[in-house]
Amino acid sequence: DKWSIKSLHRIIMTSSVYQLDSRFGTEKHLLLDPKNQLLWRMNRRRLEGEALWDSVHATANTLNLEIGGPPVVPPLAPDEIAALRERWHWPITADPKQHTRRGMYILVRRNFRFPMFEVFDAPVTEGSCPTRSVTTVATQALWNLNSKSVWKQATHLAARVHKVAGTNRQKWSKNIWQICLGRQPAKEEMEA
Repeated sequence: DKWSIKSLHRIIMTSSVYQLDSRFGTEKHLLLDPKNQLLWRMNRRRLEGEALWDSVHATANTLNLEIGGPPVVPPLAPDEIAALRERWHWPITADPKQHTRRGMYILVRRNFRFPMFEVFDAPVTEGSCPTRSVTTVATQALWNLNSKSVWKQATHLAARVHKVAGTNRQKWSKNIWQICLGRQPAKEEMEA
């Protein structure tokens, strides 16, 4: 298609392989092709920090989808900002509505990286970075568990679910599953 990247993306994303589920099929699949060379399932991968930021805010229904404009400087917790010698290096954006903009709009500084993005392998900005590291380490889970920002978004998600499901706990689980994973829970998942 005359080297059209958009056309190439459409072909890839509408392919049956790209749309495969990432869950294991059966033990038979695992025995026949343990390394997934035949592409019988989608390989799992961890989201980049920016995509994770967007996902957390999208599930909480607080993501600001405004397009364009200057970089956003969201507030940081005291322990996160402690890495700066001078606090004025991180001038928080005055409008609180801007604090939940998409991750790609968050200010990038050479001498100070946004803490969440640093934990989730943000590229080093001092030089050229042809590829991004992808790690899965304990500090990422700990950041999600201890972050005030994630806690705040989790309360927004809980309020969102409670508004729809009321006090019905079964509906809570189904609603959260649908919002976060985009599907209904299986019977075994509901029982667990």
